[in-house]
Amino acid sequence: MLTFLMLLSLQTIQPETPARDDNDPPVPTIEASFTETVPSLDGRLDDPAWAAATPATGFTQVLPDDGSDPTEATDVRIIYDGAALYIGARLYDSDPSGIVGSLGRRDTHMASDQFTVSIDSYHDHRTTFQFIMNPSGARADALLTNDNRRGDWSWDPVWEVATSRDDRGWTVEIRIPFSQIRFASGPDMVWGINFTRYIFRKNETVRWSWAPNTEQGYASLFGHLNGLSNVAQPRGIEVLPYTVAKTDFQQGADPANPFNDGSVQTVDGGLDLKYGLTSDLTLDASVNPDFGQVEADPAVVNLSAFETFFSERRPFFVEGANIFRFGAGSGGFIFGAPRLFYSRRIGRTPSRFASGTGHVDNPIATRILGSVKLSGKTGGWSIGLLDALTNKEYARLQDPQGLRSTEAVEPLGNYGVLSVRRDLRGGSSGIGFLATTVNRRLDDPVFEGLRSSAYSGGFDFFHRFAGNQFAVSGTVSGSHIRGAPAALLSAQRSSARYFQRPDQDYVDVDSTATSMTGYAASVQAGKVAGNWVYGMDFFAYSPGFEVNDAGFETTTDRVFHGVRLSRRWLSPGTVFRSFRIDGTWAQSWNFGGDRQYATAFLGTGGQLRNYWNFNLGFNYNFGGQSDKATRGGPLMEAPRQWSANAFLGTDGRKAVSGGAFGFYARNVYGGFGASGGGWINFRPTSAMSIAFEPNYSYTHSMGFYVTARDDSLAMSTFGQRYVFSELVQNTLNLSLRLNLSVTPDLSIELWAQPFVASGDYQGFKELERPGTFDFLRYGRDGSTLDLDANTNVYTADPDGSGPAEPIAFGNPDFRFRSLRSNLVIRWEYRPGSTLFVVWNHGRSGFAANPEFKVLDELGNLFRDDMRNTLLVKFNYRIMM
Repeated sequence: MLTFLMLLSLQTIQPETPARDDNDPPVPTIEASFTETVPSLDGRLDDPAWAAATPATGFTQVLPDDGSDPTEATDVRIIYDGAALYIGARLYDSDPSGIVGSLGRRDTHMASDQFTVSIDSYHDHRTTFQFIMNPSGARADALLTNDNRRGDWSWDPVWEVATSRDDRGWTVEIRIPFSQIRFASGPDMVWGINFTRYIFRKNETVRWSWAPNTEQGYASLFGHLNGLSNVAQPRGIEVLPYTVAKTDFQQGADPANPFNDGSVQTVDGGLDLKYGLTSDLTLDASVNPDFGQVEADPAVVNLSAFETFFSERRPFFVEGANIFRFGAGSGGFIFGAPRLFYSRRIGRTPSRFASGTGHVDNPIATRILGSVKLSGKTGGWSIGLLDALTNKEYARLQDPQGLRSTEAVEPLGNYGVLSVRRDLRGGSSGIGFLATTVNRRLDDPVFEGLRSSAYSGGFDFFHRFAGNQFAVSGTVSGSHIRGAPAALLSAQRSSARYFQRPDQDYVDVDSTATSMTGYAASVQAGKVAGNWVYGMDFFAYSPGFEVNDAGFETTTDRVFHGVRLSRRWLSPGTVFRSFRIDGTWAQSWNFGGDRQYATAFLGTGGQLRNYWNFNLGFNYNFGGQSDKATRGGPLMEAPRQWSANAFLGTDGRKAVSGGAFGFYARNVYGGFGASGGGWINFRPTSAMSIAFEPNYSYTHSMGFYVTARDDSLAMSTFGQRYVFSELVQNTLNLSLRLNLSVTPDLSIELWAQPFVASGDYQGFKELERPGTFDFLRYGRDGSTLDLDANTNVYTADPDGSGPAEPIAFGNPDFRFRSLRSNLVIRWEYRPGSTLFVVWNHGRSGFAANPEFKVLDELGNLFRDDMRNTLLVKFNYRIMM
């Protein structure tokens, strides 16, 4: 009731802002003029071709005062010839000395004035090719899909920009070759287009084709570009061959190791190819792709039964990834849609490791022999097709007698993904289909535990109505895997489903099964635009749903339902520039009807008048029954708990800016966790930025799983003893980034991450009764617990001298430290051609002692053996 009264009182502050409808002003248009004489790209609009073009004016503020007139004037002109689109912009400024233009590597954040051109050349109201630049010539580009404002920053078209400043402001000249964007050629072509200007010192954003910021969508709100006629996209082949030389130095390596004596040198090569099949379909291919310039994954300590998700960083797979994302809903993606495709499965770490008494050389990744990708639009359909072939990998071994051999560790594999989408009603509705296939050649007995094939596929849809203020979207998908009984038994017993749970009766373990099939469904409906936003979310994953050969899902056997309500105030007031209140209610069950949790959330956030941002939130979990805590055993109580979080960030335009966050949670049994951290950004010059991001977390769990042991006398827990303990865990993560741009095309980036973590297991105990949080504590009430200092193994006897057999388990205490760093020098020495010089450095240490002394551990990092990799990669763009 209190929440409702708050919302009702706040509603009276500002009237509802209507969404765009048929009564709104007509869509703005700009006419492109054909020219025989192209302008020289010098950043000055003094060529005769510009004078003949009609300027687009009439910009409107988006921020800070949505709908107001801009404080500075802007006009834009467009001309074209048979090869490229040219855009010239005059950005007037009453105080030219206040114009800010910083240097930065391509696609990095620009703390400066900016001008953005957004082109919907398909005119599907869903897809945007975006080009961003600043007064110093720094640039960025992105591909946006699904009418979304967030984009794919790995898309790197070859285009040119020149800028200049004068006493009236600054000017921009842009050349975008038609070969770099996709469109349907024809007479009287119409494209969607928009222009956005950002004035850094005023924190002011203005847009040419304006709509209230309460509206959802992006490309669907663009103006029109007219005047293009019979433009044919060049269909030349773009070839990008590369060569890479790499040297690895490993301290502490065995000099007698025939595979790595501490110094290993390699030279490799390959090529990327791009071919325009038609004006709107592009074929990309890569032979033996190399990703040596990609930043390393951050260090983590994962004590759960579930896989850690890492973001894709490899350019070939990142570029255009949105088209392979299942569940393209009305505002981006459907909540609850499964991740049918996770590109990091391609080229993954081999599925097994060889071991021996001598020297073993296990590959750390699977080589991608080749990959091909087809993407674009044709006849109203969006198409994405990807196929990759991965190598059969072998470990090399040498026994103590010097005899060498090999052992297979990963089979030959083929990965395929097909995505097809159709936009309807001018992009306000749509349907889609996505399918994945994985096939492995299991021609060696060591691969008996792997699945021979895996298939998944599904349909998604979205529909926006009532002036695009309301939307409904959903997905239906299925999966099918095949393999030997050992492989299917592993799938049934995996942490995603735990078919072996003894206290359930709706799934069974079938040790003879050679296939498994499952399904998933999701639906989302609600109001997506305006000051009031609300909706309902639902999804269900059947127990047999399995997509992890090509996708990523950690938990199936789930049914989820939630409702949400938000109230937004997006026009500045006396205290806030923007403000919102959010409330949600959600709960989840498994297919046996056991409630996993029920949770309520109330939060608020916004931006203050001084451009500081903040968030506050409170969550209460009413608890439930966990079917994962015993890792294949019976249900266990998931305790009731509450949590709170807070965040505050300063004005990011300042030379020194930063922020801080905090989180605290506590359950009814005294377990608690706290974390906090922040960041400091420092820009000493317009060409350099330094960011320091420390964070620390402390958790004290009252019931953390350790192990399980068979014991027929444990009748109350189905013949097994489930061992738990209290766990005190500390984690410190210190990340440092330094970016230096010598020119817009030459940059130096440094990333370093010192990391320290410890885990102290205390008070070992076993679950006393299923469905509870009750434990029999070892070392009390007649039970015993002893630690052998020589072997570091615990022996526990649940009833002392009673009939129960003692159980033994290793001491799980640990302390881990690591340092990871990357130094990357990137020089785009000519458009589309790049030289990389990369230095990777790493070192780590482990101990069974959980003592957490931060300064000692950080100092000891430099006593650990290190590994250095120096890599030089050179590629050269050839147009054929």
